[in-house]
Amino acid sequence: MKQFFYCEVCGEETRHKLIREKTHLYMCEECGNYATFPPEKEIAVNAIISFEGESEKGKIRLKESEKVEKGDELIVETDSGFRIGEVTSLELINNKRGEEAEAKEIRTIWLRDIGEVGVRISLHKRAITTPVTIYVPGETEFRVGEELEIGNKKFRISKIKSRDGRVIDRRNTGVKAKDIRRVYAIFQSKTGRR
Repeated sequence: MKQFFYCEVCGEETRHKLIREKTHLYMCEECGNYATFPPEKEIAVNAIISFEGESEKGKIRLKESEKVEKGDELIVETDSGFRIGEVTSLELINNKRGEEAEAKEIRTIWLRDIGEVGVRISLHKRAITTPVTIYVPGETEFRVGEELEIGNKKFRISKIKSRDGRVIDRRNTGVKAKDIRRVYAIFQSKTGRR
């Protein structure tokens, strides 16, 4: 079994060959230097994942030195199953909040569920605006100019406001549901179905 590790003699990462599995002894294929590289310990970090105002506790399994930062997507193990979430905040073991840290420095990871998300849509028909929320997988893409069928009516997306505050109004520009704050759509026609 060959892997890449940092070699003290070569001064860089080089390919190493496993010599003795029980003691994790490897040999550098560049210079022949022997070194041990025990596998990194995996830890379970507390997590709180939120969806539509409801929160659920869980665990995230990470290697001790693995870096976690705001915006990362991680899998959370909860009592109700596995959920995918986007990191919104890190609570560190020194009781401070942070935007990035190694797993061993983290007390709790706060996330928002992006496996299924609620997309808020403002439907405009002349002077009347009707707010609706639809639930879709977080990877679903909405595009400016795309037609939506809601109830027995067709609406065309005129603009999308993203979670980072940008307003997207260029035709055929798409945004994933997990990154949307609100979709604005204008009435086109009735579908004829009842």
